[in-house]
Amino acid sequence: MAADPLTMNDQTAARRRLPNVKFRVLIVGRANAGKTSILQRVCDTTESPKTYRVTAEGVRSERGQHNISDDVEFSNHTGYVFHDSCGLECGTADELKAIQDFVGDRSRRDRLQDRLHAIWYCIPMDSNRESLDIKPFHNICPDKNVEVPVIAVFTKFETFKHLTRSDMVLKGQKGNLAAESQKRFEERYLSELGVGAKFVCLEGMQKSDARCDKLINTTMETLDTATVSLMLLAVQTKNLELNVQYLVSRLDSSGVSGGKET
Repeated sequence: MAADPLTMNDQTAARRRLPNVKFRVLIVGRANAGKTSILQRVCDTTESPKTYRVTAEGVRSERGQHNISDDVEFSNHTGYVFHDSCGLECGTADELKAIQDFVGDRSRRDRLQDRLHAIWYCIPMDSNRESLDIKPFHNICPDKNVEVPVIAVFTKFETFKHLTRSDMVLKGQKGNLAAESQKRFEERYLSELGVGAKFVCLEGMQKSDARCDKLINTTMETLDTATVSLMLLAVQTKNLELNVQYLVSRLDSSGVSGGKET
């Protein structure tokens, strides 16, 4: 017997049961990797985020300088709580351990909304240090029992295509730019990332009208439980397209096609 699909009433009821949903994301990457632009596009804003220090008693105070434990939020989209790794400039053991300790602590919190739900690992494509940038990706969650999805976010893909075009012209190389860019991306980046890793490629994130739907969709597909998926859906209340896509995917996974059970 197929499971009942998630209906619009189910979705509405889930949101009513979760009035104070907080979807928590750790964003990792070195300086100038485009992290702030991504967060602005996800939250559909051009404002700068605010950083809060939260005490053990739950008291919040706004901060200027911040560390990985501080909450980073946008006033127009408080359903998201971000944490910034504050850079992985050199890929040192100390930098990596600070991230690993944070992931270990936040993945074991008692309350679901206090836990870490996803990690966005930003890899800028405007340099020639891809091996150094990608190497820590595989060790962000050293405890294999910690099920926090890590998604590689390749940023500044437009710069990568521009560099590819320039190199092709310099070498007198003929061919399709899109095909050559994809080939080089697979050879230089995906080969380092490894088989089965989840990733998205983003470009033009500096533009205020850019969208991050691909990142949100990939995150939702990677989440380990339907409950956490609903949390992400709940904070994306303005994204009607994402809501519809999620409902369709639930219908497909339940074995319902054309209104009939299979």
